[in-house]
Amino acid sequence: MSGSERFRNATQAVCLLAGLVTPCVAQTQSTGLEVGVLPAINFDADEGFGYGVLAEMYQYGVGGSSPYVWSARPTAFFTTEGRRDLTLFFDAPHVLPSGWRLDVFLGTERQIATPYYGLGNASTYDPALDAEDGADPFYYRFGRNRRSATFNLQHDLGDTPLRWLVGAGLVSTDVDPVPEDDGTTLYATGVASEEVSEWSNFLRGGIVWDSRDRETGPRRGVWTEFLVQSVDEHLGADASYTRWTFTDRRYYSLSDRLVFAHRYLIQGVTDGAPVNDLFQVQTSFRQQEGVGGAKTVRGLFKNRFVGRGLLVWNAEFRWRAADFRVMGRRFHVTLSAFLDQGRVWDGNVQFDELMSDLHHGYGGGVRLGMGDNFIVAVDLGRSSEAGMPMYIGLGYLY
Repeated sequence: MSGSERFRNATQAVCLLAGLVTPCVAQTQSTGLEVGVLPAINFDADEGFGYGVLAEMYQYGVGGSSPYVWSARPTAFFTTEGRRDLTLFFDAPHVLPSGWRLDVFLGTERQIATPYYGLGNASTYDPALDAEDGADPFYYRFGRNRRSATFNLQHDLGDTPLRWLVGAGLVSTDVDPVPEDDGTTLYATGVASEEVSEWSNFLRGGIVWDSRDRETGPRRGVWTEFLVQSVDEHLGADASYTRWTFTDRRYYSLSDRLVFAHRYLIQGVTDGAPVNDLFQVQTSFRQQEGVGGAKTVRGLFKNRFVGRGLLVWNAEFRWRAADFRVMGRRFHVTLSAFLDQGRVWDGNVQFDELMSDLHHGYGGGVRLGMGDNFIVAVDLGRSSEAGMPMYIGLGYLY
């Protein structure tokens, strides 16, 4: 699909989205239950048109607990590029006694053709090999079906913004090197030519410093974490390796309506990890993938660069342009401009190379907020390779 066709189709998706999402929100004034639904229209430049339901439910309780008593985010999502997701994310800051916070993720995520462009920061991309009507229509793709059951527990350390985290997960992944057995792929020629099924069960621990004034769309504060994940054969995994991740997010209120936000993320994975697991970027909230795509470097193709070490740097201005009410419901519009950068290493992170050979994406976006936490997001990115990808989803990148 050409860049102009993608832009035209994405514009049509935005028009449909604007017409459909507003009536699907039922809310109270930050007490009781608030429900938001993004209906069966979505678009992601890397995954095509999506159809299904992305819902968020927030229970604030009688007194209006902050950020909420619990939140549930069920997803039934399918795309024209072969993504099939059925997931549930449950976050409970105020359900367990004694100040414990629990989050749970359950899901099956099937991607008939997920991207793979080779290992390393200098991996190349040839558009001539990426033609759907060519001899190898899935040359830069492989099939992946992942089933996960994970949880995290967090608890404050005294009367400070510091808290510690422990977690665990059962993860099973099936990999098909050649989707639909059609032609050949870069994954089949460079990684593995046979279908495999792998377990990557893990334990996780870490510390989190969180002084944000609010969790959704913060205006000031710091959200920093250091996490270590151990995938181990003694837990039933097929290989043993360790993933460590340091993330620092900071928010500065420049005026009543303007916020500057930035994020630094560095991650390393030891020897032994399968290639399909190197895409994972761990966080203390919901896991992401990168480098490239809607969750790391917007404007680059999804998962454009992969390696055992990675760096992501994001900078974003967010301007709250308008506040209004529709039928008694509170809405707001936030406009943003962003610059995203990142890189990877084949082996360990090289700290003397952190700001060299970076890949760039830049662009702007709009957020339509309904109530305190339900945010519909539209971002339009640009890079030297991908043209002008558009992403429609929920929430802020960080």
